[in-house]
Amino acid sequence: MSPIKISVCITTRNRAKFIGEALDSIISQANDEVEIVIVDGASTDNTKEVVESYQKKSKNLVYHREAENHGVDRDMAKTLQLARGEYCWLFSDDDTFKPGAFKRMLKEIESGCEIYLCNITSCDHEMRPIRERYWLDKKTNDRTFALHNKKELIEYCNLANSIGALFSYWSAVVVKREAWLKTGFLDEFDGSAYAMAATLLSFLNRQCRLKYIRDSLVLWRSDNESFQHAGGLVKRFLLDFDGYMRLADKYLLANDKSREAFLTVMTREHPWYTIVNVTSQINNAEQWRSFREKMLKFGYSPSMAAICYALGRYKKLISLGVTIKRKLVRAGFLR
Repeated sequence: MSPIKISVCITTRNRAKFIGEALDSIISQANDEVEIVIVDGASTDNTKEVVESYQKKSKNLVYHREAENHGVDRDMAKTLQLARGEYCWLFSDDDTFKPGAFKRMLKEIESGCEIYLCNITSCDHEMRPIRERYWLDKKTNDRTFALHNKKELIEYCNLANSIGALFSYWSAVVVKREAWLKTGFLDEFDGSAYAMAATLLSFLNRQCRLKYIRDSLVLWRSDNESFQHAGGLVKRFLLDFDGYMRLADKYLLANDKSREAFLTVMTREHPWYTIVNVTSQINNAEQWRSFREKMLKFGYSPSMAAICYALGRYKKLISLGVTIKRKLVRAGFLR
């Protein structure tokens, strides 16, 4: 048997409706150098039966079902512990790989970097492509960054369009398993939604070579986040704000240019018009003061915060605008 080069690491829970598509996209193109490792967080639907049916199609599919739900962070860490591959491709159970993705990545990992980051194609719920997502500036071609070098880290953050460049999106990340194991799972970030990002950012303290792959290798079901409706839009934004502030506090020194560059990526992830939508859902002065304070720490200006809050008072108009935009995007008129 060929040694396993890439382990596709998937966590799942009650996603029987989607996981088959993900597995089809892997099995249809993977060779003996690729394995699939699935950790099921105690699904109550028929996920087990769906996955077991795919085990008949692939000898390299490992399925582990937990007796209880430990959360997605711990489940992903478990997949890396079970994996045998030299590299682990972290993957969401409702996304799919583009044809040729494994051929490309098997070639890329020959360079031996600690992390590989590809771009993705954003799709609607039916997996119809909407637009290409670039984690770095569109003009940035394939390139390797030594992120343990402060100068290159700052340059990388300045090029970043999104916190996807800072490992917020699993399906775009391939990590060297040996490098991940040196840190392992960080209990302090359990339940934050950014435990894997915390481990990956720990590489900054040692050798951390990241190869950026400009091509999209993954189709992302962009309106299917499991937590997007839990607690509303304000809570969803605070998940990013609080998570990345904790990451900055852990790995980057105060008043350092690299910390400033790291935090400012958030202003490009959530530009002013998305903040307006959030402020339209803030209904009391105390909540606004707390939200504004966090905005300022990430590099939003006081005047920008004030304008966003003022525009957010036009709640009905904002709601109408968001609804119209979503319909136009899904109809293919906007990207």
